[in-house]
Amino acid sequence: MISIKYATIEDKDFWFSLDVHLAESEFIKKVRDKQCYVLFEDGISKGLLRYNLFWDNTPFCTMLYVDSSSQKKRLWQNAYGILGK
Repeated sequence: MISIKYATIEDKDFWFSLDVHLAESEFIKKVRDKQCYVLFEDGISKGLLRYNLFWDNTPFCTMLYVDSSSQKKRLWQNAYGILGK
C-alpha cells in the first residue's frame, strides 16, 4: 500500500540519503512549513517530494525522488490521487 505524509525531523536521515542538495537549515524550514513529503510503500520510506511557492502563493515541485530500488514501480504516479485529496 502506498501512503504519503508530511516529512518530520525524524525523516532527516532518509531525506538526506536521497536529497544531497538541500541544506539542513532549509530542511528544517521545509518541515516547519509543511513543504515536504515522504512517500511510503508498505510502511517503508521510498521517496520524497519538496516544493516552493512561486509568487508566494503557487506551489511548484522542486524535488521529486524515489530510491533507486523502487524507481520503476511508478510509485509517485500511483500516489498522485492521494496528493489531490
